[in-house]
Amino acid sequence: MVNSGTKRSSRHITSSKENIPLNRKRFNTRVRPKKQYEVPVQELGCDLLSESGSEEENLEITPCVSSEANESLLLKAPRVLQNSQRDNILVESVLQTIKRPSKRDVSQHDTASYPEIPHNDTDFFSSLSDEMILRIFHWLPKFTLAKCARVCRRWNCVVGDRSLWKRIDLANRRVTSSCLGLLLHRGVQVLRLTKTEVTEDGFDGYWKGDKTGFQYLQYLDLSLSSASTRMMGHLFTSCQSLKKLSLELCTIDDNVATLFGQNPNLQVLNLSMCEGLSTTGLAAILGGCRRLTSLNLAWTGLRRQSVAYLSVCLPSSVRKLNLSGCRENITDEEVLQLVRACPGLMELDLSDSTVITEQSISHIMSHLDKLQYLALSRCYRLPVTSIRELSCHPSLAEVEVFGMFRDGTMEQLKHEMRNVELNRYPFSSVARPTTGIRMTSLWGLRVRDNAV
Repeated sequence: MVNSGTKRSSRHITSSKENIPLNRKRFNTRVRPKKQYEVPVQELGCDLLSESGSEEENLEITPCVSSEANESLLLKAPRVLQNSQRDNILVESVLQTIKRPSKRDVSQHDTASYPEIPHNDTDFFSSLSDEMILRIFHWLPKFTLAKCARVCRRWNCVVGDRSLWKRIDLANRRVTSSCLGLLLHRGVQVLRLTKTEVTEDGFDGYWKGDKTGFQYLQYLDLSLSSASTRMMGHLFTSCQSLKKLSLELCTIDDNVATLFGQNPNLQVLNLSMCEGLSTTGLAAILGGCRRLTSLNLAWTGLRRQSVAYLSVCLPSSVRKLNLSGCRENITDEEVLQLVRACPGLMELDLSDSTVITEQSISHIMSHLDKLQYLALSRCYRLPVTSIRELSCHPSLAEVEVFGMFRDGTMEQLKHEMRNVELNRYPFSSVARPTTGIRMTSLWGLRVRDNAV
């Protein structure tokens, strides 16, 4: 019943269910709670779990959700069960989900229920052949192989196989001369020592024993390393099968130049910004390395005598040559001798040659029919007309003329020389081991995945 507090007029229409006027809002009324009535269990949707009990047991009615009700209501049912009701499978499943073992039960759990792992002293790895173990060792990094060599004598012999030490990357590290001797003894073919600090702790052991493994070294990069001339002397005395060598920003002398000049199979030599190169050392290099195909002598401080000797004695097999930075030491006469000695040149860099004139362009046009790349940056005596003539070359594809002309003149040259690309590469890549973003390779050979 609704206690309105005042007598209502007859004009108010009331609801049949709650006795609330329909023209009034619901939240303005005060509703008295209804009385609780006893409703049969069947009307609530609950039945007895079991009807086989006695009359006393039936007095205590335990409701259970019927099959038509939602299964989510099962956990809300009372768990006060009679003896005849404890065999109900549904209730037992609910209790199992709720019950959790205590820490004491877990600690006192019977360990016998776990399966026993058989223990024996059989070494299955020793049953493998040396070839199979070697195949497994190929997947290990070099610092792991060094640890495997200490396990037993058999593993030490397998780890010493030359196929595991073909490519080594020791860039930006500190290496001793004894460690370097051990690596060379194991038959390294590709060795990267870029920016490596090489310390001398003696040249005994492998440096004085059997040097058969030293002859396997073919690709060596010592660019920006701190190797001394004494270290290089021992290195090039033992390694005379080199094919590609880089000594960029290193200090050498005539003895070192004579030693690595004894590599008859040397094809690529990078001496860019190398100090200590004289005419005597240059003569030893050009006399012993007659199979050179790529040579970089940029900014080595060559004198006029050295440049004159180079232009006459350069091997005809050279296809890529970098002589940038010679300034006034190279003239039109040296350029003429150079193109006559190497008519097969495909890449030529004469940047910062401040004395050459349009006669050098005429010599290049008449003798180098296979030329594809030409760098003439900062050659200030070359007029625009001579650069324009290069567009008539049959095979020339790229020309570098950085720092020579203004923007307006460059735009006009690009418009007139449409078959030649101008100013694409500011730096030369002749004979350099790493170019562009390939910092994990030497002349196209990957070495970073084999780092020690």
